[in-house]
Amino acid sequence: MEAEGTASSLVRGPGQRSDLDLGNLRRKIDRIDSNLVALLNERASLSVSIGLLKDASRKRSASSDPHADNGEYVTKRHAGGDSLENDEGALFQIPAEKIKAMNVQGPLTNEAIQAIFREILSASISLQKPTTVAYLGPPGTFTHQAAFNRFGDSVTYSPQATISDVFSAIEAGHTTYAVVPFENSTFGSVQQTLDRFISSPVSALVDSSIFPASASTNSLERQRTVVQIGAEQYLHIHHCLLSNAPSLRSIQRVYSHPEAFGQCHRWLEANLRGVERITVASTSAAAKLAAQESESAAICSMVCADLYGLNIIAHNIEDLKTNTTRFFILSQAVDGPAQPQPSPDNEYRTLIYLTVDHRQPGSLCDALSVIKNQNINLTKIDSRPSGQRPWHYIFFLEMEGHMDDGNVKRAFRELQAYCLDIRVLGTYPNQRPR
Repeated sequence: MEAEGTASSLVRGPGQRSDLDLGNLRRKIDRIDSNLVALLNERASLSVSIGLLKDASRKRSASSDPHADNGEYVTKRHAGGDSLENDEGALFQIPAEKIKAMNVQGPLTNEAIQAIFREILSASISLQKPTTVAYLGPPGTFTHQAAFNRFGDSVTYSPQATISDVFSAIEAGHTTYAVVPFENSTFGSVQQTLDRFISSPVSALVDSSIFPASASTNSLERQRTVVQIGAEQYLHIHHCLLSNAPSLRSIQRVYSHPEAFGQCHRWLEANLRGVERITVASTSAAAKLAAQESESAAICSMVCADLYGLNIIAHNIEDLKTNTTRFFILSQAVDGPAQPQPSPDNEYRTLIYLTVDHRQPGSLCDALSVIKNQNINLTKIDSRPSGQRPWHYIFFLEMEGHMDDGNVKRAFRELQAYCLDIRVLGTYPNQRPR
């Protein structure tokens, strides 16, 4: 028997009854809407129950765990092995594979279903506890857009003046989550983010199953930072030149973030060569300044035109049309999302940074050989000055694999012989667009 409301029941052949009556269709939609609301509320009630279960688990941990009061990061799991932190809280997103499996008939696209679930998750998680998200502001930045794409409309957004301020907000516990730009496909890594990872305070010793507690001859510090990466978010970046100047020729100065200048270098050289370029903390801050000066312009998103009362002088001025930025979703290790468990159906990445003794020939090569010998693929390497002494560097390594994978654990243990210190910044699902 055919279900009511299917496409074939609505369109009949010649001489057959047709249900294509507006009143009838609207009544069917009303019934569906009522059922949807009832199911959404049932789902929200279950989400609240999950929140209560997590709170009870934390209270039990605080009373029984001797390390609970000193902020040591402990991932609690129930007897079945699943995290008591639900994946919704960790990611605010249904995995793409799950969406694809559920959406077998359409006509809605997987992207449309994901957008709907984003708002469902946003509203449900906000019922568990007030949720605040720090981002590089003011409103209208690409970080703001990435944050909204992840967390939806039911959370409170907290704009911060600098990337360092975003880290400070999550470290101090003023916000539940934070969003920071990590790298751009055109201009590379965001140095302010790398430097702020380095200066972020340490939380606690990593699980002894990953790093044995025995002392090492080189005083290796095997610890997590307070801030941990829980997820990544990708956003296609399209820059506009905004200004209230009467023409391109009358522009005397351009404001923007260093990353935006780098991503639009060729266009600027071809169209505004010799015009003063002034770096500011964010693209939205650039728009605010340009709105106050008739001969100034800003490189920022199209959204800023309406937000700050500017005209769009030029669209899509980025050098590469594939221009994409990767953002990290951060939380506190002591109260953030539990690290997702390894699964054969998902790909994970782990980010660490380490230092080696540069005075020992081949010390970095020896450390990298450990990764290779465990058949782990490195997806990114960065270096930054350590600040400890001149010409001493910290190396960021992003690798394929989950922190709890056997070969990753073995690699971490073996790295002790070659590294002065190691920091684990997080394990997160690989969500790079394919």
